Formats: sequence, C-alpha cells, structure tokens
Amino acid sequence: MRTLFTTRWLLSHFFALTMVVGMVGLGFWQLERRDERNATNDEIAAAAERVPVEIESILDGVEPVVEHRRVIVRGEYLDQSSFLVANRSFETQAGSWLATPVELDDGTIVVVARGWVPRLWVAGSDPRLIDTPNEVELVGRVFESVDGGLIGSGTDDYAEVSRMELVVVEEAISLDVADVWIQLEAQLPAARDLPIPVPPPPLGEGPHLSYAFQWFFFSSSGIVVYGLILRRKLRESAKTDGDG
Repeated sequence: MRTLFTTRWLLSHFFALTMVVGMVGLGFWQLERRDERNATNDEIAAAAERVPVEIESILDGVEPVVEHRRVIVRGEYLDQSSFLVANRSFETQAGSWLATPVELDDGTIVVVARGWVPRLWVAGSDPRLIDTPNEVELVGRVFESVDGGLIGSGTDDYAEVSRMELVVVEEAISLDVADVWIQLEAQLPAARDLPIPVPPPPLGEGPHLSYAFQWFFFSSSGIVVYGLILRRKLRESAKTDGDG
C-alpha cells in the first residue's frame, strides 16, 4: 500500500483527480449552456408571437426593444448607401448580408439587413440583379447593435462591415442611423431571387446534452480505468513483497 503514496504516485493521483474534476465540471457547464439556450429559445418564441408594431413606437420609446420582435417599417430605401455584412453563410454557402438604410417619414434612418447574397454575387460573377424599390413597406425582426464590428475592404460598389455594430456602420456609410436594426422577413414590393431573407434561428437546444453525457462518461470511465491501474499495482506490489 505504501507504494501508492510515493511522490510519483501522489502526483499521479493529483493529475487523475484534476482530470476527473475537470471533466465533471465541463459536463455541468454543458448543462448550463443547455439551460441558457432553452431560455433564449423561449424569449425568441415569445417575442415572435407578439403582435407586430410600427418601428416608430420602438424608436419613440413607447414600446420596449425586445429582440426578435416583429416590426413594420415604411419608408424609402437609400440604395446608394447599401453595404455588406461580411462572412455570412446560408445553407453552407459562403456569402454576405446585403443591408440598406431606410429613411422614415420623419427623416430617421433605420438599417435593414435585406438578406443573404452569395460570394460570387459580391465578386461580380453572379449575373442576377437586385431590385431596390424606392418606397417600401416591410416586416422584419428588430435587433440592438452588437459589439466587435470592423470596417472591411468592401467592393467598388459597397462598403463592408464585419458585424452590425451601428457606430461602425455609421462610419462606413457616412449616415446617422437609429440605435436598432431590422432583419427583413418580407417586403412590398417583393424582391426577386436576391437577396434571400435570413430565416429566424433554429430553436433546438443544440448538442449540449449529448456533450454533457460524454463528459460524464469520460469522467466515470477515467475513475474505473484508474482504479484498475491501482488494483494491478497493488497486486504487483503484494507479489513482490511475498517473493521477498
């Protein structure tokens, strides 16, 4: 038994215990992530079920900003200030979002992410044309500004940002915009092939539960395997003592 309490084995015990505790911790972390995902899903579903409101009621503070809530926007597309949001995929295809500011009747400008366009279109190799009507009425989901946006290289026709950080958007297109932005669902007059409206996020709970089970399985397997190693070592030690 004393063999298992040498410096070498004490270090081994400490390492094994650390690994087991770490894997158990990762399992519980995945369960927490699952709970957070489910809570977010509930918020998204509740927001989507609310009656759409005019965007002016949110901008004026009459209605609170509830992300994913559907809003109605009427105004004029400022096509000359359209820009790209880089590195956005759609059904595994690489591309960008095409966003265009809309000027409301009172002069307020709201950014609308109209939808996804393929990388070939951005590069000028896709012949499909995008119609941008002057007057538009649309329904979309409202979002607050995000952090971490940067101005990209863009193209000859479009400025580019990495994320919908509205301060960065203002710098990229040289316009003052509202503090929220819209993800388009549908508009009148309707668009043709492009851009493709971005669907709401899937409301599944993701792989967190299976990942948690995996970490718990690894930790329990580690305990069993390490116990077998210790058992074999004790047998070898007892045999050596007996031979002595």
